[in-house]
Amino acid sequence: MPRHFRQFLAAVLAFGTLLWAAAPGAETRGWKTVPGKGQAGFDATFSLGNFSGRTADVSGDFKADVSDLRSGVTGVLRINAGSLKTGLEARDRDLAKLLVTDRYPEIRFTIEKVEPSFPSVTDRSDVLLTVTGRMQIRGQERPMIVPSRVRFKDDKLWVRGEAELRMSEFGIDPPARMFVKVADALTVSFDVLLAQAD
Repeated sequence: MPRHFRQFLAAVLAFGTLLWAAAPGAETRGWKTVPGKGQAGFDATFSLGNFSGRTADVSGDFKADVSDLRSGVTGVLRINAGSLKTGLEARDRDLAKLLVTDRYPEIRFTIEKVEPSFPSVTDRSDVLLTVTGRMQIRGQERPMIVPSRVRFKDDKLWVRGEAELRMSEFGIDPPARMFVKVADALTVSFDVLLAQAD
């Protein structure tokens, strides 16, 4: 094989390798929550009557390569703590005091790592995710793993997740009524729609 041809072939292979290595990063895009198309909240266990809290005041910014989630996902989901509603005004006021919403108006989950069951997001089936990050409530931050799922809905990403946390881990004493306390463990969840950022 002529020397000049070997040099040309080596250059082509080197260029191809460079493109392959850069491809995942080249597809990383920004995604933002669609206003009014998501919610977050909690479910509490209480012997006098279980109850839930929900809010649609959820926002977030994320970066991901939807063709290869293994290349890394980053982002922050923010929840307006003062907007959580449980269906009873008195309980909502107690909740706002419990979360000290005048000092800590935001609940925040910051993604540190995502492990997908399948690398690419599709519109045919959910991709299961193990999302590792840090949850911040009332100024206290703790590590947390949130099992989640994602799929395409039209040109947007539908993402939902659910996990358990203990109020005491965030310095919160579970509230009581008539000498009966709410269970320390809460199920927290989110359900959001993400659109590609401009």
